Amino acid sequence: MVITINKDTKAEEINEALKKLPKSKKKSLRSFYGKLKGVFGDGMEYQKKIRDEWD
Repeated sequence: MVITINKDTKAEEINEALKKLPKSKKKSLRSFYGKLKGVFGDGMEYQKKIRDEWD
């Protein structure tokens, strides 16, 4: 949704438009925990493999 605010828009109109906006649910890292389970295997081994520039 787009709210257009001009310099002539009154504060009441802005508040009404903001009330019409859908409430968003905040996502945290907990929402994504375990989503890539098994893709990379052990995290430490994966990092060592990626960062190992000398072998």
